[in-house]
Amino acid sequence: MRFGTPLLAATMMAGLSACASTSTMPAGDLPPPGEAPANVAAAEAPDLLVVISVDQLSSDLLEEYLPLMSGGLKRLASQGTLFINGYQAHSLTETCPGHATILTGAHPSRSGIVANRWNDIDLPPDERVIYCAEDPSRRGEQGDRMIISAAPLKVPTLGTYMKVADPSSRNVVISGKDRAAIMLGGHDVDQRWWWGADGWMTDVDAPAPTVVSSATIATRNLVDAGSDGLVMPDYCAAKPEVVAEGQWPVGEHNLSWEGGDNSSFRRSPAYDGAVLALGAALLDDMQLGQGGGTDLLSLGLSATDYVGHAYGPDGGEMCLQMFGLDRNLEGFLDLLDGRGVDYAVMLTSDHGGPPLPERLALEGIETSRMAPDLNASIQGGVKARFEGLPEDWIAGGAPYDVYLSPQIDDALRAQALAALQAAYNAHPQVEAAHTAAEIAAVPMPSGDPSEWTLLQRLRATHDPERSGDLSIILNEWLTPIEDPGPTFISHHSSPWSYDRRVPIIFYRPGQEALLRTDPARTVDILPTLARHLDVSLGGAEIDGVCLDGVHGVRCAD
Repeated sequence: MRFGTPLLAATMMAGLSACASTSTMPAGDLPPPGEAPANVAAAEAPDLLVVISVDQLSSDLLEEYLPLMSGGLKRLASQGTLFINGYQAHSLTETCPGHATILTGAHPSRSGIVANRWNDIDLPPDERVIYCAEDPSRRGEQGDRMIISAAPLKVPTLGTYMKVADPSSRNVVISGKDRAAIMLGGHDVDQRWWWGADGWMTDVDAPAPTVVSSATIATRNLVDAGSDGLVMPDYCAAKPEVVAEGQWPVGEHNLSWEGGDNSSFRRSPAYDGAVLALGAALLDDMQLGQGGGTDLLSLGLSATDYVGHAYGPDGGEMCLQMFGLDRNLEGFLDLLDGRGVDYAVMLTSDHGGPPLPERLALEGIETSRMAPDLNASIQGGVKARFEGLPEDWIAGGAPYDVYLSPQIDDALRAQALAALQAAYNAHPQVEAAHTAAEIAAVPMPSGDPSEWTLLQRLRATHDPERSGDLSIILNEWLTPIEDPGPTFISHHSSPWSYDRRVPIIFYRPGQEALLRTDPARTVDILPTLARHLDVSLGGAEIDGVCLDGVHGVRCAD
C-alpha cells in the first residue's frame, strides 16, 4: 500500500497526539549491565537496515527519560544492545562532524568534516567561510544560494560500500537538516531529502517519487495549520522555569507554533514526525527491503537539537520533545513490523548538549555564556602589538579555530601566533589553546575515549587542510555563545563529556537485550554494521573497530 497525503499527515501528527494525551508515563526496566557475550554467532543480513540519528540526543538525556518511556525509543534501548557510554570522540562536537562519523568510521581528521563551517584562509575575506555540506567550486551557479553537496566529505559511507558489494542495494536518506542528510548518505545515494524553505529538497539528480510531492503538501499544510502545543505531563511541569540572560523565560513552553511559522515547527515532535512519514512513504513506494539484497534507509531526526538550542536540554520543553520522540519512533517501528520486512535498526546521535547556565546555578555550579568580546579583545590586542599585520590578517575564533593569513611573513606569523596563544590561554574563560603543530605532533588516539586528553580529542578533529592555526577550548560548563537570542540560548561544540557522550543502539526484533557500559565510539558503528551485513570495506583505512558482542555480529572470522 502506498501512502497518500491524508495518511502522511496522520503519521506526522502521531507523536503530537500521543504526547498530548499522556499525563503520566509508565516506568519500565532496562536489562542489567553485561559484558560482551563470547562467541557471538553471525546472523543473516537483514533485508532493510534503518539508521536513525537523533540530533543532540545525549546519553544524559536517555538515562533521564528511558525509565519513564514506553514507546519506540524505549523499545530500541531495552530490547537491543545499548552502549550507554558511546562517544563522539573528537573535540568539536557539532552536527556535521558528528553525522560524518556515524557511517564512515572516520574521525573528522580523516573525513575532512572538522566543523559545521571552517575557513579557507586563501580565499578573499568575504568568501572564506566554507559550509560543510556545500560545493564551494560551484558558488554563483544559483546566485547567492549555495549548492548543497557531499563534495567536502573525503571518505565513503556505508551506502557506497553496500553498493560496491551489491549494485542493487538502495541508499535512501531523509532528514530535517541538509547537513545530516548529506553526511549520512555520502556520495552514492538513490534518494536524499531534507526539509527546507521550499519544501522537501534534494541534491540528487534522479526522478522524484510522487510521494515526495504529497509529503511536501502535507508538511506545508501542517506548518500552516499551526498547533496549540502539547499538554505537559507532571514530570515535565515539575522542572523549574528559569530566565536565560535575564530576559528569556524558558521551561514552560509547550512547543506550539503559529500557522506558517516554519522555525517554531522545527522545535516540535511534529518535525521528526514529518521525516518519519516521508521515510515510511519512500519505504512503501520504493519497496525498500524487498529487492533481494539489503537496502539502507537513514533518518535524521533534528527536532531535539532545535529544542535544545532554544530552551536548553534540561527543561520542560525538552521533556515534551523526549516523550514525543518516543511516541514517533513507536509509530514508525509498528509500521515496520506491519510491513513484514526483515529489518534491523541502529540509533545514535551526533552530539549532546550542555545544561543552561541558569539551571547549573540552581545546582551550585557557577558558569556563564561566552564573553561577547572574547575574540575581539584578544585579536584586537594582538593586532595592536604588531606592525605589519594586514587588516584581514585573521579569521575565526573561539570556540572554533583561528586562521592566520598566508600573506603574513613567517617571522611575524610566528610572533603573532605565539601572542594569540598566550592571550587566549590567559583568558579566564579559556581552558586551553593549542597550535596546529602541537596537535599534529600527537599520535592518533585509540582506546577508551573518556580517558583521552584534550590534545588527543583535538587530534581526532584536526585536518591540516581545513583546521586552523590555533584551536581553542573553552572552560567546562561554559556555553559557547557570543550573542544569545530568544531561540538560541544553548549550544554544544565542546570536547567535554556532556557534548561527547551519546548512546549507540543496535536492535533487531527478537534479539537478546543487553546494556553495555563499556565505552564505544560512533566511528565503531560502520565496521560493526559492515560485519553484520557481510559487506567488505575493501581495505579502506578507517578509525573505528568492530564492536564485539553485538548480537548477530561476529567481528572475528
